[in-house]
Amino acid sequence: MSIFRLDFRLRRAAAGTVLLGTLLTGCGSGGSGVTDSPVPSTASPSTPAADLTGAVSSPTGAASLPERYDPTRDAAADIVAVRAQAAGDNREVLLDFGADWCPDCVVLHRLLQSPAVQSVLRAHYHRLAIDVGHFDHNLDVAGRYVDLDSSGIPALVVLTPAGRIRITTNDGSFANARTMNASQVRAFLLRWAGR
Repeated sequence: MSIFRLDFRLRRAAAGTVLLGTLLTGCGSGGSGVTDSPVPSTASPSTPAADLTGAVSSPTGAASLPERYDPTRDAAADIVAVRAQAAGDNREVLLDFGADWCPDCVVLHRLLQSPAVQSVLRAHYHRLAIDVGHFDHNLDVAGRYVDLDSSGIPALVVLTPAGRIRITTNDGSFANARTMNASQVRAFLLRWAGR
């Protein structure tokens, strides 16, 4: 059992106890492989749009969803809202599960802000950052899409506009994002967009 998996299970069992082992060893590692799998959608198409109080509007007038891990957000409502945006322009949804305490998540955020990666995101995805805290927040939402035991964080998931899971990083491919560069992230996103 990896140190991450043991640490993750201890965090889950402690329900709120903050352990620092992950900070010393990285935000996680995994090993089961990137997968395509169906999952029930989080909401029906008739579900009303989420309340986005405090969200900033984009230049097109659509509400902007968080690009940082915000523990005050309603992740389920944000997923409904981002799926509605995706249905409007037929781009896919990129769910980014992580936390601001995680060095790999912080590095991935910076890489996603690079101009080369931003152009791919704008062309193919609606990105939504979802905070998992110290593996004690939004775990029910994360569990619908990704196996955090094997993926570590950050964990990425690509959804169709209809909410079907196309890609998950259950293999932990982003759990060591601090070793990546913008070109590698761009390549992942382009490959996923072409599937």
